[in-house]
Parts: sequence; structure tokens; C-alpha cells
Amino acid sequence: MLITKEMYLGLTESHLSEAFGFKGTKKALEAFVLLQKEALKAGISLDMASSYRSFYRQLQIFDDKFFLRRATLDAEEKPLDLSKFSLEQKCEAILRFSAIPGMSRHHFGTDFDIYSKSLLPLNCKLQLTAYEYAEGNYFYPLEQWLAKHLENFGFYRPFKGNSLISNEPWHISFKEEALAYIEAYDPEELITLLRLQSRPWVSYIEKKILSYGKKLLG
Repeated sequence: MLITKEMYLGLTESHLSEAFGFKGTKKALEAFVLLQKEALKAGISLDMASSYRSFYRQLQIFDDKFFLRRATLDAEEKPLDLSKFSLEQKCEAILRFSAIPGMSRHHFGTDFDIYSKSLLPLNCKLQLTAYEYAEGNYFYPLEQWLAKHLENFGFYRPFKGNSLISNEPWHISFKEEALAYIEAYDPEELITLLRLQSRPWVSYIEKKILSYGKKLLG
């Protein structure tokens, strides 16, 4: 399959399928359903919190954090006060848990944020934090199960031990297709797109992209 810049930048959904209200590539969704069925055998429901995300949705998330309309978390997953941060400090804080618009793996349709409804305590709101998946907490059984079974279904966790991106135990990626998207990815195409957005943070983010390139994809 030819992977176009529109596909890896999150500018089109034409290559995607849909299942249970979530969009993704056909192969990734089919593999997820098989993973889901296997988890049920262990008494664990496997549920999606997020799948495909467009460039413009990621742009809104980044803007909301930059302009203080949405919380930004520190390394301990506590809310930060960005009001006194420099532009560069703001960007670095946001990038701890949020991808650059156009560099989110959710643009590919191969990556999903997952949790377990059966393990989420009653009246407890899903946060998608590493704390929830840590030993002794409610999603730890899911964390342990995923560690044993993900690879058998073609998935892996790209943000586990990546020095540029914080640990996201809830984020899984359908490896074969995701790596094909990364191979096709041209950071220069993103720089061209970002320059059209007229945001105050673009110049700093452009330098970041030029320094790290595809490493920012995990």
C-alpha cells in the first residue's frame, strides 16, 4: 500500500475502517479484536479510549495546553502552572505527554489507547496515567497481561523506555503497519504544514523536528 503524506500527517481518513465507534486501519482493528477476545479468556475486558486522531484534533489539543485551556502534567503526572513558563518551557512541558500535531502516531490509524472497563472502579473517571497501570493499582492486572500477550497479536508499546517520550503503558501500536508509516514519514512535509498554522510555538517546534526528526515518533 502506498502511504501518502496525507495519511501519515492525519489529513485523511480514506484508508481507515471503523469498529465499535473507533477508526483505524483494517488490519490493526482486526488484530485488536483478536487481542480483545484473548483478554476476555483471562476475565479482562479490553476497551479503547482513543484510536485515530486527525492533525486538526491534535492541533487543538496542543493549542489548548499552550494557551492554558487544558491541564499539562509534569513528570509526576501533577498539573503544571504554565503561566510563568517561557515559550520553550511550555512546549517542552506539553511534549512530555502530547505529540506535536502531525507527529502523533494516532494519525496513522495503527495506534490505540486502551484500558479495561472491568477493572476501572465504580465512579472512578479514566485518567490514562502511568499511575493507574502501576503495581498495586487497578489497571496493573491489565499491564501484566499485556506484557505477556501483546506481541503475539502483532502489537507493541512504542513509548516504554523512549527517552524523548514519557512512558504510556496504555498506548499500543500495530507494529508492522506503524513501522511502515514511520518509514514513509518525511518531517519536511510536516514543517511545511505547520508553517501554515500561524501559531506562536511553530518556530520552536520546527527546530525540535529538525533536531530529532523521526525519533519524535517513538
